Amino acid sequence: MEHKVIVYQNTKISYPTKVNIFRPSFQYPEYPFKNDISKEQNNVYDMVRKSFHMSCMDKLHYGTNQWNPLGDIIKPGNKVVVKPNLVMDFNPSGDGTDCLYTHPSVVAAIVDYIFIALQGRGQIIIGDAPMQECNFIKLIKQSGYDELINYYKEKTIGTKLLIELKDFRGYTSVIKKGVHHGDENIETSKGILVDLGKESEFFKYTEAKLKRLRINSYNPEILLKHHNIEKHEYLINEDVLNADVIINVPKPKMHRKAGVTIALKNLVGINVRKEYLPHHCNGDANSGGDEYNQVNIFKHIKSCIQDKINIEASNKNYKKAYFLVLMRKMITTFIRLSKDQSWDGSWYGNETISKTIIDLNKILLYCDKRGEIHSSPQRKIFTIADMIISGENEGPVEPTEKKAGLIAMGNSSVCFDEVITTLMGINIDKIPTLKQARNSQGKFKLIEDEQAIIISNNIKWNNKYVKDLEKEDVLHFVPAVGWKGKIEL
Repeated sequence: MEHKVIVYQNTKISYPTKVNIFRPSFQYPEYPFKNDISKEQNNVYDMVRKSFHMSCMDKLHYGTNQWNPLGDIIKPGNKVVVKPNLVMDFNPSGDGTDCLYTHPSVVAAIVDYIFIALQGRGQIIIGDAPMQECNFIKLIKQSGYDELINYYKEKTIGTKLLIELKDFRGYTSVIKKGVHHGDENIETSKGILVDLGKESEFFKYTEAKLKRLRINSYNPEILLKHHNIEKHEYLINEDVLNADVIINVPKPKMHRKAGVTIALKNLVGINVRKEYLPHHCNGDANSGGDEYNQVNIFKHIKSCIQDKINIEASNKNYKKAYFLVLMRKMITTFIRLSKDQSWDGSWYGNETISKTIIDLNKILLYCDKRGEIHSSPQRKIFTIADMIISGENEGPVEPTEKKAGLIAMGNSSVCFDEVITTLMGINIDKIPTLKQARNSQGKFKLIEDEQAIIISNNIKWNNKYVKDLEKEDVLHFVPAVGWKGKIEL
């Protein structure tokens, strides 16, 4: 089977401001909100629309008021979850948030076409589970997501269409003196427990190796309750599992732990509690870990201290945690003098986080509304990526801007990631998530032998497969430091 990945490029545009709530600047025949037209030029909306057109979705009705490009995916009465990447509310790199999270102008154009497909009946949930310390209220206010959702709520008054913006997290925190102070009082996010068991990518791990699974800033004792010799559990947002259709809207970036974050990695945000998500395996590569590359006593000590900090913080023993943070700072000074720039799983040898990513994609594809796994797909998944401005270097939370000028879309997450990874200038054979996606454990496969052809307005990419792309054709993203020099084409 052959898939298509649509890649529309316009490097001369920028995001519109939230003036006029990201409305189009032209009265398109199919546009559902007549007369709500922006005086500001909105090229992003036009790029999303042109991408739908290039995909030949509802080709027969293009140019008329009957054009419904998402009509084959979304039916009236469906529940649709739009999953942007809302990772964090600020960027420590100083490059701003345009390269950090999915821009609401892209989501606005997508939601308009979901409105068309639902024909006044159904439900739209826009949601994500950002990092635990993300200030969600600040993020949606500064970006314009809050005003956008209010616009749609006004448009649905008196209809059978419901739209909501949700924080999928079941746990948040604020950082004080380097320690996470947690809060579990999030009422909007309910999770459904899913045990993949022998279908998990971790199923063949020994008991000893399972005990080494970790995620930074979370209590390892909680993680090991859900990943052990008996089970491999994830807590998936209820709205996500209840959805008929998922529109995945990633912000492709370089990633410290996974190499890249695109469609597959964006599904980390469907999990309510991140303590269920293994990110690395303690120790050096020679001893069976993937936390760092070479044996290093300072890294080992730092890892032990980090475990104690996470346990004490989880148990609200903050004074002990503060003292341990001071010890960690001293040890980190010695680590930074090392030539080996791998720690905390942030390097090219991390094989753990990719297994978590594959598990989550299996769940989204094959688990029903009760969290029970089936042999056939349970919902439709379609990806539309915001690459007007992407992120390179130390993503996902500290990226620098990469002006790619792209909107991309496709219906196979694996094929999509292979195409976009290659266009970023990265070798797909060097990304653990993509290797494992093609060779996953168990009987629930994400893909068989399918490949994707690129359909693009850029003649260097159009009608080519990944294997046909030349080094001079790509965008040359700069990887995070732990991956630099190891994964580029």
